[in-house]
Amino acid sequence: MKNFILISTVAFIYAVSCLSQNKGDFEPLYNGKDLTNWTLEKSGGFEEIDGELITRSFGSGNDIFTNRRYGNFILHLEFMLSKVGNSGIFIRCNPSDPDAGFEVQLLAPWTPWRDDLHCTGSIYGHVAVTNRPDETTGIWYKMEIKCDRNIVTVSINDKVTTMANTDTVKSMDGKPYYGVIGIQGNHADEQGQFAKFRNIYIRDLDAEPDYVLNGFCDKNDQLRNLAVVASVNLGAKMIPPLADLMSGDNPMAKNGAKQALFDIVAKSSDPVAPAKEKKEIRSVLNKTIKTSSSEITVNYLKWLSGLIID
Repeated sequence: MKNFILISTVAFIYAVSCLSQNKGDFEPLYNGKDLTNWTLEKSGGFEEIDGELITRSFGSGNDIFTNRRYGNFILHLEFMLSKVGNSGIFIRCNPSDPDAGFEVQLLAPWTPWRDDLHCTGSIYGHVAVTNRPDETTGIWYKMEIKCDRNIVTVSINDKVTTMANTDTVKSMDGKPYYGVIGIQGNHADEQGQFAKFRNIYIRDLDAEPDYVLNGFCDKNDQLRNLAVVASVNLGAKMIPPLADLMSGDNPMAKNGAKQALFDIVAKSSDPVAPAKEKKEIRSVLNKTIKTSSSEITVNYLKWLSGLIID
């Protein structure tokens, strides 16, 4: 009963968060014209027709992967399967070893092995669906995959099919929290089958400062490290809130913020870093020094400012 209450509560929070999302936060991952943002593993695995990304491959090894790596995100897409279509969405994976991450399954209802652990919407071989979606072939479905640190949620046509805490799934122990997103080439046992995709959009949560800051308080050291990396990517805008974290009471957050501040400055101190970036970092550091209430933080920021050499 406790588990049921917990899952229901998480599902409710998730549903509310979905309602509050601004569609403007999503960026196209597939532009409907070419394979910008993607790397094709093998020629012929995918084709582009009228804004759709189509895989008619037969067998394995015809996958496609994003050029960028993502940790925490919300992925939106639409898919259609033929009567024997067999595909999937790789999450947080390595192109040379997709199984190092995990796969959200897309499978037409044709095979006798199509149980709840291997059907559409499942985290293939790891987490079974708890709400089986419609699997009628030849029609378009909406899918959302949300990776919120250790919580992965899969929805089809706005209904949650699968929710998992990856830290508590034994078979997912050691899975990375960061990697590329991939689309598996069709590998049905019958030729002439397909999987189609369109309207592929992503919201990169690690590009949102408030979300990143919350990661510094996570008990998982890998997730805290990802917050440091995301902060460095965001650059100068993260200096004031990181200084606040460093001045706070949470030891883990303080240490992570201190490291992130150092890494931001170190990146800007690289000889090849643009002069404009160095100037911005120094300017924000100096402004933050004037507003910080912690003497320890102020002294640290002054030291960091001295590291920036024009």
